Amino acid sequence: MSPSAQRDYATTQRPQIAVVPLTAAFAEVASALHEEGFEDCWDADAIIRLLDVPGAFGFLAFRPGNEANHDKDEPLGFVLIQSVLDEAEIVTIVVGRQARQSGVARKLLSAVFDRLRDKRIGRLLLEVAEDNAPAIALYLQYGFEEVGRRKNYYRRKSGREVDALVMEHTHGHCVLGWGD
Repeated sequence: MSPSAQRDYATTQRPQIAVVPLTAAFAEVASALHEEGFEDCWDADAIIRLLDVPGAFGFLAFRPGNEANHDKDEPLGFVLIQSVLDEAEIVTIVVGRQARQSGVARKLLSAVFDRLRDKRIGRLLLEVAEDNAPAIALYLQYGFEEVGRRKNYYRRKSGREVDALVMEHTHGHCVLGWGD
């Protein structure tokens, strides 16, 4: 395949992902995405309340529409962060089913790391279900380390309980240069 053909293929197979700050205006969109990713999902009001907490911020990833083709923007995922002093926590991160394994979570994490670097926050925590292998693999690639476990933290609709892994990232371990 010629270089130009490879570029064309990559452009059509790997659609553009844009990231914007998550605001209350996107609460309904975020709620719909959260429902795709979690059994115990949040409604728009809950997302707005979380965004209203001092130190909270988030990002929304979307595929820009094409006005010429009358295509609308397509929401792909979002992340919500709570920060206090020099520490932050990923409260939730979710990628819509149709967009998984396409780089959306990486774009969201990159935006988070950029913001944390700008705010000089040196520690990031998260909790992830021990049975969420794709998410755990991504976090490990980004330098997170398991620092604890919350027994039976998540309850599935089936009634099954799943431990949460508590993972930590400090600025010295980031592949993105966080803290430089």
